[in-house]
Amino acid sequence: MKLIDIANRIDKSPKNESQVDTMEFSSELNYEFDYVNQDRLKAYWIANWYCTDSYVGYRMYFLDDEPVAVSLQPGRKSNETFEWFSKEMALRVRDYLISLMSDEILNPERAIYNDESIGILEEIKDANNWGIGTKLRIKLLSGEEKVVDIKEIDFQFNLV
Repeated sequence: MKLIDIANRIDKSPKNESQVDTMEFSSELNYEFDYVNQDRLKAYWIANWYCTDSYVGYRMYFLDDEPVAVSLQPGRKSNETFEWFSKEMALRVRDYLISLMSDEILNPERAIYNDESIGILEEIKDANNWGIGTKLRIKLLSGEEKVVDIKEIDFQFNLV
């Protein structure tokens, strides 16, 4: 049976769905992903078995219901290995997962621009930089909105 046949016939019911651990894609897609709740990337068991206290086996991954990869984890302590249907599919999954990563700005209320407190309205994603934002849309105290490079933003110290 070909993979496309499996993709077309795989049981996509909730009882056959496997949890997607986004961190598992970190080494595979060369980016440090956190675990995030998401709903577009799904995995279904092609065949599975129980190993100690976990299910392992063959899975097929779908992004927006389109097959993107198959994987094998032969044992609980074994790494999951992936085979991608194409490089384009792997990059599409990577871009999607990067888009889910939260802002690295931990204290936006302490952000300042030119010694003035600001509000951060939006991180502007850069498609040419794997979706990582390098610019911010900010709001000055005067109400003016401005797009600035993230390097121009400073943060106040936590002093009283």
